[in-house]
Amino acid sequence: MATEQELRAALARVNTAQKQLTLADRGWQLLGRSRAAFISSLRHTGLSYAHAQIKFDDFVEEQRRLYEHLTQALQTAQDDYMGLQGPAGGEEQSERRPAVEAAVSKQL
Repeated sequence: MATEQELRAALARVNTAQKQLTLADRGWQLLGRSRAAFISSLRHTGLSYAHAQIKFDDFVEEQRRLYEHLTQALQTAQDDYMGLQGPAGGEEQSERRPAVEAAVSKQL
């Protein structure tokens, strides 16, 4: 059985990961709306349109990898917390996993 301090620490990790993922969701929304402006600003630095597009696409790919990392970190934090709560958490973990995967695929 986990101590109350361990449960609080695990719950704090879950909350932190959820906040980071919420910020990442907002970033994805803004990134989707700012493609033209992003490319235009890169063009003002002297890049050709093709190079600016490549830079933007590279940036999007890196953001996607970071988003996946945050999603995995949240899942790990949730699993750790549920594991500390005891055997009753096992069913909830399997129910939650598809919801997290759906959120990631929606963003990609």
